[in-house]
Amino acid sequence: MTETLRRRASSIIHSPKGDSSTVTAPPMLSPQNAWRVLCRRTGGHISRSTFYRWVSEGKVLSFRLGEHILIPWPTLEELIQRCLKGERL
Repeated sequence: MTETLRRRASSIIHSPKGDSSTVTAPPMLSPQNAWRVLCRRTGGHISRSTFYRWVSEGKVLSFRLGEHILIPWPTLEELIQRCLKGERL
């Protein structure tokens, strides 16, 4: 996992008013929704099985919450940019 992904995953977003008492986490997506967004934004060049393999191998940052797997939106945005540039994971 890249250092950029680690930094983004550990970062928190403060409220735009500068009020440090209000802290929110970045939006999270299910793997299915993340894969759909990825396909839409990249032209559908990544198969579902490849995306799920990337998640299971840790190439795509994800969090497990009980039985649910969640992918942070900033991680997905970075993955989209990497795919559009033609980088390999």
